[in-house]
Parts: sequence; C-alpha cells; structure tokens
Amino acid sequence: MKCRLAVVDARSDEGIVERLHDFAEEVFLFRSEGITYESISCHPDIFIYQNHDDVVLASNTPQPLLDKLQTLNIPYRLGNSSIGEVLRNSCYYNCVATDHAFFHREGFSDEVVLTLNKPKRVVSLPQSYTRCSMLALNNESFITSDAGIAKVLRREGYEVFFFDPRDIHIPVHAYGFLGGTCGKLGNQLLFMGNPLRHKDGAALCRFVEAHGVEVVALSDGYLYDGGGLFFFE
Repeated sequence: MKCRLAVVDARSDEGIVERLHDFAEEVFLFRSEGITYESISCHPDIFIYQNHDDVVLASNTPQPLLDKLQTLNIPYRLGNSSIGEVLRNSCYYNCVATDHAFFHREGFSDEVVLTLNKPKRVVSLPQSYTRCSMLALNNESFITSDAGIAKVLRREGYEVFFFDPRDIHIPVHAYGFLGGTCGKLGNQLLFMGNPLRHKDGAALCRFVEAHGVEVVALSDGYLYDGGGLFFFE
C-alpha cells in the first residue's frame, strides 16, 4: 500500500522522483530559497523532524510544504527555531529518535523536539547533522557514514554499520552523508541511487536485510544525498 506523501529534494534525478510514485500517492519536491546555504537548501531533513506520529517543522519552513500537509490533513507542529545560514542554526531538526532514545549533538536541538523526547535516554553525538549522517533500522541497530557517530553508538552498546561517505554525491561538497540518501517506509529502506555502486554497498545491504528491512534502489546511479526521504502515511 502506498503512503499518502513522499517529500524529496527538488533537485533529485527525475527517475528517482518518478519511481517514488510507486510508493507514494503524491511526491512533493521540496525547496527553499534565501534561508540556508545552497547545498542543503532543498534538503527536507534540515526543516523536518519526524518520528512515528511526531512531526515538527522549522518555524520558517516554506509555505508550500505547510500547505501540502494541511491539504492532506497530515498533522504537524511548528518548532521554536528558525533555520539559518550557518551550521549552528541549520541543524535544529536534524535529529534521530527511536522508541527509547534521542540522538543529537547536545545544545543543537529545537526545544519542541526536545520536549517530545523528554522521557527518553539522550545520546549526545559529535555530529550536529545527525539525521544527515545516520538512520535507525530499529531501536538497537543503525547505519551511518560518520566515524564519530559510529564510535559513540558502539560505546553505548548499539549495533552499527559504518559506510564510507566517499562516492556519495551532493552539490558543492566533495561527498555527502549516508542518512541523506535514504528514508524508511515500513520495512523498506529506499535509497536515492544504488548502494551496490559503492564498495561498501553489498555489505550494507546484507546488514540492512539481516534486520528484516528490504533495500530498494530508486535508480541505478551513485547514491545522492538529498537530505533524506520523508514519508507520511
């Protein structure tokens, strides 16, 4: 069954966008202008925090996305923080949460997001772009392209697959982040590109599938960091 809405970087390859229609009734091409720096200006994970039933959007999220969510009666909250043009003010919503824990760099999270996760264990990470860099397969298992994150997660007792970020494509920068290439829909992990084009791809797929999650490549190209894929049921 398709979800109601998929949100994706507006600069994504047309083939990826077309394939997303197999999984979502509507595909929203996200973009922003004049808010944050160019390489992440169309990245949903800069403006959206999502965990199960909780959706928090940056207070200056572009109106077209708000209008689309309202039209589809998809509930969300606005955060207290506005996205800006530097690292310090562009990662407020770039967090990851499981049923029992909240993962982000200490002092970089929006207050509304923190309040929603208040009962949970807080795991402070060295990377403020957390959702860009990692994704939870379940409550105990993660994939990441950030060595610092991998080190902390292993120290905390989690199971981790580290993926070399080289060959992950992104505008302007030398390479992107693994979390920004994918999104989880039910028991499927959809990638913008084909992980098997990467030297770590086969091992990544084995790790993901060993945890009961199916890997779906939305194209046969190299992985593209478009700020993640966000699905709304």
